[in-house]
Amino acid sequence: MAGSAETPEHHHLRLPTGRTIGEEIAGFNRFSRLMDSRFKIAGVPVGLDAVIGVVPVAGDAVTGAMGLYALGTAARLKLPITAHIQIIWNLVADAAIGAVPLAGDVFDVFFRSHRKNFRVVEKHLIKRARKHEAELAKASNV
Repeated sequence: MAGSAETPEHHHLRLPTGRTIGEEIAGFNRFSRLMDSRFKIAGVPVGLDAVIGVVPVAGDAVTGAMGLYALGTAARLKLPITAHIQIIWNLVADAAIGAVPLAGDVFDVFFRSHRKNFRVVEKHLIKRARKHEAELAKASNV
């Protein structure tokens, strides 16, 4: 199946559950775009993370808590511990550096931790789907 700009080809891959990667992560995809790149300011994509993060301390606490959605997604999909560690690392880096006045606000615009975490989840699901495809192909050749 050909993918569009919005739906990469690998999102059509089926997982062992029978669902596609796209079906499993559609909500997380929308969330991460909203948080990191939904709007444009002077041609630069920004999201709620950068906007809310402007509020000292509370803004970074709120966006950090919202970032736990990625961890919940990884747990729901039973991803390996390495995925959880990568997600936690991105959340900690975003919260720590994002808390620095002014420089942290600029960092939030370009670091895009929610999109990074989306790609971590997506990468692990692609591996799982490709492994599943290989197992199906092997079973059909027996």
